[in-house]
Amino acid sequence: MSADVMQGRRVALIDGDSRLDLVVPLRARVDDVLRAAGSDAVRGTRVVGIAGREIDRTTSMSSLDDGVVLVLVDPGASLPDAVARAAAAPNAVRVSAVSWVLAAGGGILALLRLADGDALPSAALGPVAVLALLGAAIAGSVFATRARSRTAILAPVVGVIALAFGGGVAVVPPLPASGSLVAVFTGLLAGAIVAGVIGVVGATETLRAQSRTATIVLLVLAAVWGLSLLMHLDPSAPAAVTLGLVPVAQRVLQSSLVDVAPGTFIDYGRFQSTRWTVRQHLPDEVRTIEADDADALVERSTARLTIGVVLLISAGAASALTALPSFDTDNPVVLGGRIALATTVVLALLLGSRRSTVPFLRWVERAGAVAVIVAVLVALLPRVSPEMLVVSAGILLVIALGSALLVVPVGRGLRSLGWSRTGDIFEALATALSLPAGMLAAGAVEIARAMMAT
Repeated sequence: MSADVMQGRRVALIDGDSRLDLVVPLRARVDDVLRAAGSDAVRGTRVVGIAGREIDRTTSMSSLDDGVVLVLVDPGASLPDAVARAAAAPNAVRVSAVSWVLAAGGGILALLRLADGDALPSAALGPVAVLALLGAAIAGSVFATRARSRTAILAPVVGVIALAFGGGVAVVPPLPASGSLVAVFTGLLAGAIVAGVIGVVGATETLRAQSRTATIVLLVLAAVWGLSLLMHLDPSAPAAVTLGLVPVAQRVLQSSLVDVAPGTFIDYGRFQSTRWTVRQHLPDEVRTIEADDADALVERSTARLTIGVVLLISAGAASALTALPSFDTDNPVVLGGRIALATTVVLALLLGSRRSTVPFLRWVERAGAVAVIVAVLVALLPRVSPEMLVVSAGILLVIALGSALLVVPVGRGLRSLGWSRTGDIFEALATALSLPAGMLAAGAVEIARAMMAT
């Protein structure tokens, strides 16, 4: 039995950022290759070889070498656009560097005020805090008005909010009447105000959506610390509630990302056909959606998710050491609450990172879990005997060896639906119990008893 074998040429066609690897017949021309690849729509486009020599469109493929590289060049492309694209990457690097400097400055100011109020004299700390607040407001306003659709917005917004938080914390004088609760509350309010300003004057919809989400998150955290301030609680109480609120707030944030009209996903034709159904106004039917609208919706939702998770994890990691000061307490309810708080938050963050659609956020959640584990170790080490340390080191070694053995099969694509569902169950339980555990660790039972006694 015989068959005709068609000889061809392998061609690599490069059009902008895309590359197509084709096998074409020898009798085909370059024009036929462009037409088959759908790259002949723009008139005036020239075909250039890898050596820089222009190739005529009527050239037969039999006269070209096998594996030839054809590059499409648009002579109408302007030089300013190319220069702007080439300069975008260095500008983005500079903006990120400045943002990290602002965030570091805010963190240092907050640390100097909260960790050791006497590290800097009040005469120096006050003016520096005021300058930080003014700098955060000016930097946020300038960035918000000059931002464009392709501008990286996460690092600048986080840097400005961190600087405003540090300035708000440091502006509170280190007096007995103004403790750490007042300082943290003021810092959160300052960050919320700056984020709200960016959300109002932002030049793009994505920046406004991200900043408004940051404002809501900061206001919720400020409400927790403000309520504790009114109730004259110890700083460990709002810190425990903040840490326990992180998994719950993440779940609420994820469920509120898609900003569509209420009832869009409800089949009213089915559920309003019975007598006992509650009637309401039908939302406008979505018949068609443009690709640009869908991309804009995804971009806004991703920006809101990213800033929300980063702020929540940062708040939880910063509150971990204060929320879990020690496990040596005479109150069994508070002790159980601290143990449950550490366990549920670590489980919720580690298991929740599996389903994150943004790879960057997976490591943010894992870093938050590591911060909680470090806080637990810092609280336990002073009370652990040397013999117990040896036993703990052996247990950790066995866990590390087991994890190392699982790296290879998991890296090769091993998946288990049963283990995944088990992880989902534990994640749901940990998320649901994290906030009650935080309230127990904050001494909510004793607070309720004191309120009932009065």
